[in-house]
Amino acid sequence: MLTLTNFRDLGGIPNKHGKQLIDKRLLRSAELSHLSPEQARQLAGRYQLGKIIDFRSAAETLERPDVSIAQARYVHIDLLAEAQQQAQASIAAFSQLDSVSKTTEYMQMLYQELALSPAAQAGYRQFFQEVLANDADKSVLFHCAAGKDRTGIAAMLMLEVLEVSRTLIYHDYLKTNHMRSQENARLVAQAAAAGADAAQQAAFAIALQVDSRYLDRFYATVEQHYAGVENYLHTVLHIDPASRQQLQQRLLR
Repeated sequence: MLTLTNFRDLGGIPNKHGKQLIDKRLLRSAELSHLSPEQARQLAGRYQLGKIIDFRSAAETLERPDVSIAQARYVHIDLLAEAQQQAQASIAAFSQLDSVSKTTEYMQMLYQELALSPAAQAGYRQFFQEVLANDADKSVLFHCAAGKDRTGIAAMLMLEVLEVSRTLIYHDYLKTNHMRSQENARLVAQAAAAGADAAQQAAFAIALQVDSRYLDRFYATVEQHYAGVENYLHTVLHIDPASRQQLQQRLLR
């Protein structure tokens, strides 16, 4: 297993019809700003990485640019380019929250923004196009900062297209809390050392995790505005039967 924060290969996840995602095709992680030479070699070699899709803001990518990986094309898609300041998904924004209750509502608002914002919708459309345009025998790695919200929705949408059960979609989404536990503890300790009080530390700890209620909010939002995720995929993200078939043929076995 590659030792990279919140990294996982979606290969092996079964869909509702007895097929499985092919190994080393769809990878998700946190940002690649601290990638070691050995980690870069593993991604280029073992995982045959063909494309990196970075969902962070322009400011995040300037402050902490991804490490380049040989042969991998880098694609930047700012999902929250049009979002208000109160709906940002950066770790710096999370560190400014000061109460657990505010944090929970903030996160649910963020997921609503990811469902409805024109920039997010255009970005997720491009995400699917980039996966389809990648070399068939290469992998795509997609990430944001923590690899949990913007990335979590991208994974959820892809798994919906591949007809994975809602139960397994939530299982992959919630796996982030285990896979980020050490890094989250480090970040909270860093905030404490910088002067964050107990309430701020508790709020920051919550913001660094995922919660099924956040994904619930996304699903509820698309249900309210688009009559469900299937219609959202078709009308907003332009996943027609032909592109769904292409994605399934490419990513399932």
